[in-house]
Amino acid sequence: MGTLLMILSTITAILLIVIVLLQNSKGGGLDSSFGNVNQLGGVAQSTETIEKATWTLAAVMGFLSLLAAFNFGGGNNEISTDIDKNEGISLPSNNDPINIPTDLPN
Repeated sequence: MGTLLMILSTITAILLIVIVLLQNSKGGGLDSSFGNVNQLGGVAQSTETIEKATWTLAAVMGFLSLLAAFNFGGGNNEISTDIDKNEGISLPSNNDPINIPTDLPN
């Protein structure tokens, strides 16, 4: 399931990048270089289609992200360390004296 979600998310992200690059921005974008395609359906029609594709892919990406979060974000995040495995280890209490060496080497 995880591999499928990752593949679908990657494909959706790549398609979303391509669709965003095709959009016609204020200064003209890659959409203006495809003049023949615009003439077939009209400029307004291609802009509307690209915008619908952008919103659809964004919604799919959001849905896949939520699905991955619910799938992999479970609450069973147990962290086990060596200290947890060794139950015989005890921490020193504050009442124990500190052993400081009194003889310093020359």
